[in-house]
Amino acid sequence: MFRVIGVDPGSKSWDFFGIANKEIILDTSIPSKELIEDPSKALKIIKSVDNIDLLVAPSGFGLPLKKVSEITEEDVFLILLKFGGREKNKLIGLGEILRLIRAEKIPSVVIPGIKHLPTIPRYRKINKIDMGTADKLCTAVTGIRDQVERLDISPNNSNFIMIEIGYGFTSILAIENGQVIDGIGGSNIMGLRACGSLDGELAYLLKKINKKVIYSGGLSFIAGQLNLSLNEIISRAKRDSQTNLALNAYLSELIKAILSISSSYSNKNKIMEIMLAGRSSELQYLKEIIHDRLEDLYPVRLMRSFGKTSKHAAQGAAFIANGLLGGEFEPIINNLKIKEAKGTILDDIYIPFDKNDYGVI
Repeated sequence: MFRVIGVDPGSKSWDFFGIANKEIILDTSIPSKELIEDPSKALKIIKSVDNIDLLVAPSGFGLPLKKVSEITEEDVFLILLKFGGREKNKLIGLGEILRLIRAEKIPSVVIPGIKHLPTIPRYRKINKIDMGTADKLCTAVTGIRDQVERLDISPNNSNFIMIEIGYGFTSILAIENGQVIDGIGGSNIMGLRACGSLDGELAYLLKKINKKVIYSGGLSFIAGQLNLSLNEIISRAKRDSQTNLALNAYLSELIKAILSISSSYSNKNKIMEIMLAGRSSELQYLKEIIHDRLEDLYPVRLMRSFGKTSKHAAQGAAFIANGLLGGEFEPIINNLKIKEAKGTILDDIYIPFDKNDYGVI
């Protein structure tokens, strides 16, 4: 019996999920701001479970599968894509927690992001960095397990479009034959807070683009309601024209992204359904809008949760840990080719920039 833990370092909360085979041994969540102030709280949660066989650590943009005990400061930079010398934020907190995990010698690994996966054709990776962070891979695993068990199929017969709607970002993945074949990361589509892809001329006028820019300009910024949830924004849109404008802009980008990524499948008829995951995925309004605007092309359903508190990504991270050790989820993990991931997040970039100018956190 393998005792494993998965971690999801979300914008709003960090979630922790542990299993011993299918028995839940950890299922909790803590506000991200608490871990920024005191990263050691993450260690207390992890160490509350005795005799851990493997932890899938928070992995950011990811690395080819690597033990946390072996990660370097250059690795930390590639995981975070954040230069040092800046004010504290959740990204820097993630780096500190990785160092704590390493110092405590907890058996743990960093897993790949979407771009590292060999199941995505190289031509789709050109000039791309954010095709989906490592936690999106984890969410995909939860979705594959959902289909495998619900439909009684093998992992290589799992086919769906995954939409993860988080506190700050929205991401979309294409899963064909139980493998990730394409991804649109959270910095490339409008989210509740993130602006999504920047118009090239606007990028020029901004002159200096930093993480603050990337994490702003989205739905809540357009609505002028930074502290509202997506559910509250949807409700407000019925009576406020600016909020309605913001919601329509978000939904338009979301539908275009779904249709765009559907072109990546070898045959669109293979797409069995659209699965919604993440913090705001349970909103009936979203399911109905996606269904209606796609003219009933694909069924839209909520991804099953295997826990009560943690989000899908933390659950999937635990399933990955189990599969890497040869547990019951090994067929799903082997089919995803996580162990064969390679390269760096900066490969296949043809826009000139100094790749040696990494710096460290």
